[in-house]
Amino acid sequence: MKKRVFAVLLICALVMTCFACDNRADEYSINSVVTITYLTIGDKPSNGQSEKVIEKLNTILRKKANAQLDVYYVSWDDYLAKYNKVLSSGDVSLDLVATSSDWLDAWPNAIDGNFMPLTEDMLSKYCPLTYNCVSKEQWQKCSYQGKIYFIPENEYTQWVNHGFIYRKDIADEAGLNGVSSWKDLDAYFKYVKEKYPNMIPWDANGTSTIGTLGYLMSVRKFIPIYELGTYGIWGAYQEDPRKIVSPYYEGDEFVEYAKLMKEWKELGVWRDKLSDAEDNDEEFYNGMSSVIQHHTQNYYTIIKPRMVVMLPDADIDFYWCGKESGNVVKNSILHGAMAIYAGSKNPERALMVYDLLRNDRECYNLIHYGIEGVQYEKNSEGMLERPSGYNADRDSILLNFWWGRRDEYEIKDATYFWEDYYRLNDEYEKYAIDYPWDSVPFASSDILDEIKPIIEVCDKYVPKIAYGQYDVTPEEEVAEFRLALKNAGIETVTRKLQIISNSH
Repeated sequence: MKKRVFAVLLICALVMTCFACDNRADEYSINSVVTITYLTIGDKPSNGQSEKVIEKLNTILRKKANAQLDVYYVSWDDYLAKYNKVLSSGDVSLDLVATSSDWLDAWPNAIDGNFMPLTEDMLSKYCPLTYNCVSKEQWQKCSYQGKIYFIPENEYTQWVNHGFIYRKDIADEAGLNGVSSWKDLDAYFKYVKEKYPNMIPWDANGTSTIGTLGYLMSVRKFIPIYELGTYGIWGAYQEDPRKIVSPYYEGDEFVEYAKLMKEWKELGVWRDKLSDAEDNDEEFYNGMSSVIQHHTQNYYTIIKPRMVVMLPDADIDFYWCGKESGNVVKNSILHGAMAIYAGSKNPERALMVYDLLRNDRECYNLIHYGIEGVQYEKNSEGMLERPSGYNADRDSILLNFWWGRRDEYEIKDATYFWEDYYRLNDEYEKYAIDYPWDSVPFASSDILDEIKPIIEVCDKYVPKIAYGQYDVTPEEEVAEFRLALKNAGIETVTRKLQIISNSH
């Protein structure tokens, strides 16, 4: 009898052991290490340092998730076309895919089936730390037709709103209390032109039209739909946020912008022949140009630190477009998002790896900063510095994990101008609104096909208008532009976008 009971207990124990092993094998595949391939945007580095960082990272991942990471790079040259081709080809082994609603076609790829839908059970089980830090409302913004497709970067503050970096010392000379509007910017350029004849106010080469959208967001509280192209052709005004409009096609603001740009061209703010322009950034650092047009993050991380070295007697500041109207929009939480590739063979493990990269401090530091003592070190204040003898060509890494950053884990770079950042951040927070279009998938493949001819019209006219490169009056040029937009179907597309907006 005792032998029989013992036998039954032994059988039960073996069954339970096998059941447990099967479950664990299902969750963690403990019998073999799984390779998780992560796709990011960037030119594949060749100095061997990124591979060394990945190997150290994989030591942790193998221990904590029985997985290892491999990086698939999509180079910057024509990156969007390459990115979409890779995702739609179906012949590449991928797991974690970096994506974005405003510059990496996140919604079209989700709608077209290139990303895997994720359930809340799946996320809470395999990506629990991240899952618990994303609100229900935020998960809804990551969803299409009730299914979650993205993990948002919702714990990171990043300001990439554009504006003009200018010489505050010269603005003070001109009697301006800083540059706080396009009217001030106009007065600043006129003063530079009059008092600094050897300086080109803005040595623009005519390729950037970001100032056009900056003007439209400044003179009136326009909120662009960034998913529909860099021009910001469509959007809404804060006073009527449900109505989809295009200030390029209607209203007085674009006409006034065209007039001002024509005046600047005739004033000589830039060279008469734009193709003769030299490197405006370098000229600014050398005191030969009076502005750089860029965004907040570049101002306090790159431009001001370099200016202090190159021209220490100069005082520079940042005018952000929208300041005069108090119009600033926070980054979409899908500006840097992560998706699981539809063809992933190990989606659960991919989520586990992502959870570690985002929440395990050792993993976080490795993928963002590299190996301590080689790529970085911390000074007495806990700020990041480069080790003695550091050489960027030899020692730098490039893993570009911009899809799950956290303010809490960031190590402040000692070279950045944090006082300027905090000052600007305080200004922004007074006015900043959340990006209103996160949960609206405007950019379906059908819509993207329909807006191509409209973007082509903008490609033809907006650069000319932005630099006054035409012979007729501004009113005539804008009228011609708007007729071309009408013929390209802008009214039909606007109506369709309104229907999509109304349905969400």
